[in-house]
Amino acid sequence: MSGSSRLIAVLAAFAMTAVVAPAAASAAGPATTPGPVPMPATSAAPMVTQLPRPTTSPVPNVAQLQAQVDRQQALLDEREAALTAARSKAAQALETFQTATRKVEAATRRAALEAERLAAARRATAMARTKVAAYAGALYRTGSVDGRLQVVASLTRARNPQQLFTGLGLARRIGGHQGSTTVELAGAERTQRAATIRATAAQAALQGAREDAVEARRLADFVVAAVKDHVAAQQIALLRTQAAAAAVAAQEQRRAALLAKAELIARQRALTPLPVGAFPGRPGAVCKGQSTAGYPNGMIPAEALCPLWGTNAQMLRSDAAAAFNDLSKAYAQEFGAPICVTDSYRSYEEQVAVAQAKPALAAQPGSSNHGWGVAADLCDGIQDFDSATHNWMQDNSLIYGWFHPSWAQQGGSKPEAWHWEFAG
Repeated sequence: MSGSSRLIAVLAAFAMTAVVAPAAASAAGPATTPGPVPMPATSAAPMVTQLPRPTTSPVPNVAQLQAQVDRQQALLDEREAALTAARSKAAQALETFQTATRKVEAATRRAALEAERLAAARRATAMARTKVAAYAGALYRTGSVDGRLQVVASLTRARNPQQLFTGLGLARRIGGHQGSTTVELAGAERTQRAATIRATAAQAALQGAREDAVEARRLADFVVAAVKDHVAAQQIALLRTQAAAAAVAAQEQRRAALLAKAELIARQRALTPLPVGAFPGRPGAVCKGQSTAGYPNGMIPAEALCPLWGTNAQMLRSDAAAAFNDLSKAYAQEFGAPICVTDSYRSYEEQVAVAQAKPALAAQPGSSNHGWGVAADLCDGIQDFDSATHNWMQDNSLIYGWFHPSWAQQGGSKPEAWHWEFAG
């Protein structure tokens, strides 16, 4: 393998070279076993099943994005080092191309010189043949038809006068000036053959050098272009990640400000008197994490209920409340306020009162999911289909185990944009 071919092989080888959400509710003291409670007949209480808490947001945080930026920057530095090495290899290839070009030029000049020498030799040969032919004519005209005439005639017809000259000893047999003429002819023919060989070799070397140089140049361009493409792609990825990190940082700052605003609103709401029509006798939730198993619908004690963040006297089953509070805080980071709640857990007496006031909307007392502590009626625009807050709930509630029942959806059997339920 030639040096340029090895360089080409080297160049070719070189070129190809969720953040888990917080726990539902804090552990409390051991659950107490409820005593028998006289109740109207109701459906059996559902078993409480703790759902795995899903990731609250698929968006990576600032620290994760910064780590990605650092990794991409290191890779970019590595790519730039590779680009520098590739440029060095490419420079070597271009230098090889330059050297080959110089060799081509030298070979071209050498071939031209040999061609000139060959032409001169041919002219000398032609002149010598003319002289020999003239000598033969003189012998013929003077009647000297002897061995000399035959020799001279053979010489003028010979394809290799040098061999004939040597074999017959023409200088001796012809003699004098005529002998020197034949020597001149033989020398010219010899020079012509040597020049032809040298010219042919020079042309072959020229062609080989050109091919090697062109291939070296092509691969040099390929190496640099390939590495540049890698570096450009990495730079684009780095810029995108840096932009994403900046955007996430700004978003986190915005969400923190909105959450702080919502915390203030939550404290204010907790002190706000109950609205007209609310059930003034509703006990406050104690939130001891007590199980609701065994309690009839609408008869869950305060120990098994937990308050909803940012509300006054709204409560749900402990796991439903914990998930709802996380959902409400995510909502607050978008809208600057906790989720507005008009109703949540309903005692049996409250279910009876609602059924009397809204017979077309309320479920049969003792069967409502409000009575199990896993349903809430929402406000602040959520009660309107296609509002920004309603759409946000549609997009995000499932992450926290909350959903909008099919019957309550737009086009459902009993559309209620405000009614949402916990799946646990």
